[in-house]
Amino acid sequence: MRILTGGFSHESNSLNPIITGEDDFVVLRGGEITENSPFSRHSSAGIIETLRKGGAEAAPTLQARAVPNGVVSAAFYQKLKAELLDRTREALRQGPIDGVCLALHGSMKVQGDLCAEGDLCRSLREILGPLPFTVALDMHATITADLLRAVDGFAGYKTAPHVDSFETGVLAARMLLKSLETGKKLYTAALSIPMMVAGEKSETAAEPMASLMGACKKLEQEGLLAASLLLGFPWADCEHNAVTVLVSAFEEDRAAADRGARNLAETFWRRRGEFSFRTEHYPSRDALAAAYKAVLEKGEHPVFVSDSGDNPTAGAAGDATELLEEVLAAPAQLERLPTPLLYSGFYDAPAAAACLKAGEGAELAITLGGNWDTLNGKKIPFNVKVEKIVRDFGPYHADLVLVSAAPPGARHRNLLITVTSKHIGFGDEELLPALGVKAEDYCLVVVKLGYLEPCFRTIAARAIMATSRGCSNEVLESIPYQKVRRPIYPLDKDMEWKPD
Repeated sequence: MRILTGGFSHESNSLNPIITGEDDFVVLRGGEITENSPFSRHSSAGIIETLRKGGAEAAPTLQARAVPNGVVSAAFYQKLKAELLDRTREALRQGPIDGVCLALHGSMKVQGDLCAEGDLCRSLREILGPLPFTVALDMHATITADLLRAVDGFAGYKTAPHVDSFETGVLAARMLLKSLETGKKLYTAALSIPMMVAGEKSETAAEPMASLMGACKKLEQEGLLAASLLLGFPWADCEHNAVTVLVSAFEEDRAAADRGARNLAETFWRRRGEFSFRTEHYPSRDALAAAYKAVLEKGEHPVFVSDSGDNPTAGAAGDATELLEEVLAAPAQLERLPTPLLYSGFYDAPAAAACLKAGEGAELAITLGGNWDTLNGKKIPFNVKVEKIVRDFGPYHADLVLVSAAPPGARHRNLLITVTSKHIGFGDEELLPALGVKAEDYCLVVVKLGYLEPCFRTIAARAIMATSRGCSNEVLESIPYQKVRRPIYPLDKDMEWKPD
């Protein structure tokens, strides 16, 4: 058996003014996907390994991946798509293709309101015809009619934070192989729920998601191939935004899949009022006040504060400054801290370039913030000392800078800030160690995240989320949506709904 593989992975935040382009993506082609990929825990790797173990040959096209950011450049998307389709035609010329298994995100949006995954899969279907076709999706995928028409079987992540990407790829590939080995057709039951869920209200270790995901697993244990709850992406102002239930099975189990999807949808809607922040949370000023109290009065260490409104891994710009402004507004509290406040971090290419030019040990004046998200950020002046430089970090080849910083006129630098040359996530467990920093050595750590990634959660004496302003604002009711279909919960709290 010969299986076409590849895909696109990007979570596109339409509230972020950055246009995600070629320099933001890592693109693997052909054998680069199957050999020594830098994304060894991604769903694409799970697909490849499962196909190999199942005795199938992978026909790799291309795999493109970028950190969540603003919508994708239309010109770059069309270029990528054209290349993937050309590689598909070349794979067909080399021999028969028996099926398709792609690693996708599900919420990749392109300039002009194009939903990339549905567009790509529809085009592949036109070339390949009625072959079995499965995909692995992120939990925050947005499901469109085009995607449902083009694809036979779906597998979505079941964990948030997402730690089962690889396993989701395994499930998608197994589903395809079972269909090919048995000759049985795939069927997917789909139900859309008019609801959006803020990312930090969907942690799967907490209720109601723990039980809901347990119900998905139970359906799979009972013989259905895959059951997924896909939450959509609330920071994309898009007419397709909704929660979608997908249950994939063999055609002969259509009734069981329909029944399972309806039960999941009804349960999800019934429990809609239970979705809440698991983490202690306050507006920015109150979040910092609670953190200072924990450190200075209770001796807790380290205390983490999440700058959730400006979380690059939710597609925010990474340069909003509301929380930083609150830090600077309380200089007496900052100076009382027994260690510097560690702030990770800021995407600020001009500041990073100035520090790189000056070199380690140099002292200079820079500004931080407000290059992109000018609605929630402004350029804040600092006098800094360059403590450490790391070049070419990670798969996106970012330059990292660690600076000790103080506003002009301040006598002490009790603030340590990481600055990046590229738009990357600050939840990467290797980022701070690359700069020689151990987060556990600092009494107060501010990080541009929502829920803490496991590398921080395991060491946090206390975790506080600031519901800060930014492009990943967790208070969905405060976002001025223009395109989201109404009514939708929680924007319309009194609405009624039941499955068709």
